[in-house]
Amino acid sequence: MRPIDTAGGPPPEALHATALAGAIMRELLDAGREVRFVLVPTRARVAVAVCDRDGAVLAQLTAARVLELAAGRCSV
Repeated sequence: MRPIDTAGGPPPEALHATALAGAIMRELLDAGREVRFVLVPTRARVAVAVCDRDGAVLAQLTAARVLELAAGRCSV
């Protein structure tokens, strides 16, 4: 693990990841979808909800499942 240099701004990897996440969010919005992060108080965890334009939940995923999808370790 390399040290993080905070004096010069975010590392290139973080900037790339942020730009990629922004592009994916735009694609979802163009398709009438959005991602919401929901606190599950009884389990002290965060769930991820995929919603339509009206706010109806189309799918709910655990944060672990979202990370697996993002890493390409599983498919939808």
